[in-house]
Amino acid sequence: MMFMSRIVVLFMSGLLFLSLISTGNAVMTTLPKVQLPLAPPAQEPPFDDSKFFDRVNTTIYQICTGESLPVGKINNALHDSLAETYYTLIRMNISQEQYPRAEEIVSFLSYTLTLMEKYLDYESEQNTFSPVDMGITPYKDLELWYDAAAGVWKKISQDYPDVKMYDMPAPIEPKRWIIGQVP
Repeated sequence: MMFMSRIVVLFMSGLLFLSLISTGNAVMTTLPKVQLPLAPPAQEPPFDDSKFFDRVNTTIYQICTGESLPVGKINNALHDSLAETYYTLIRMNISQEQYPRAEEIVSFLSYTLTLMEKYLDYESEQNTFSPVDMGITPYKDLELWYDAAAGVWKKISQDYPDVKMYDMPAPIEPKRWIIGQVP
């Protein structure tokens, strides 16, 4: 009986150890998901590789200026342009040879687009007159998307040697509400 309880304790300890190891590895390697992935590689011509990279190059030169990413309500035109480009690119027929590079670029654009969208939520929340900070979209959540984009940028930046990735948009101070004051 004592032998059996010892086996059960060792077995449970082993399971606990394995679950702790696997959980630690999963947390360390996860990146945010892209909005929508690139279509599977095209098996036969016609390929849209040249159109894809022409459009990508124009977009990257537009958003990667080495300055803060233009985000927020006053930059809706840039957001809409990036969204249109992104949703066009993911439907293109990319050759198998160019697919890995195209997939990385689409990830970069997806993370950038998501950062812009999350910043709109953050900006809206920060500009709301409220005595309570709801914390729905904290600034640190934006950093997750910026860091994901920066990680992909390290992989694709050799294709753009004269381009510097955009900087993280600045935080916004929340509107302060004083009791008795009309906002």
